[in-house]
Amino acid sequence: MELDLESELLFELRKRNGIKPYRINESSEEELAQIRTFFYDNRHTFYFLFDRRALIGSVLYLRNYVRSLVVSQAYQRKGYGTKLASFAVNRIFDSGYDCVELHTLAGNIAAEQLYKKLGFVEVKP
Repeated sequence: MELDLESELLFELRKRNGIKPYRINESSEEELAQIRTFFYDNRHTFYFLFDRRALIGSVLYLRNYVRSLVVSQAYQRKGYGTKLASFAVNRIFDSGYDCVELHTLAGNIAAEQLYKKLGFVEVKP
């Protein structure tokens, strides 16, 4: 379910940024096994938000880094991205970190706007 959501929502961004496979759910069996292992190994910092009918979105953080935040298209622009991001940020701070880091794919304007609204600032390498 999560892989299908990310495949649907991130296809264009992954393609534009040359990240293969463009659809995560089209990975090889070996790659899918690695993805499943990664999710399982990080299950304590991987959270899902559901309504009664469907997966709204998910957030994964590792230490002080927001690794992934995805909101289903049907639920975008309704505050769920803010809720998921805020949840992860609060958990990171509660774990003792004094800063939160993340990365957005080039062209992901919605993510950039969300994080800016939450007070994140862009740091150029």
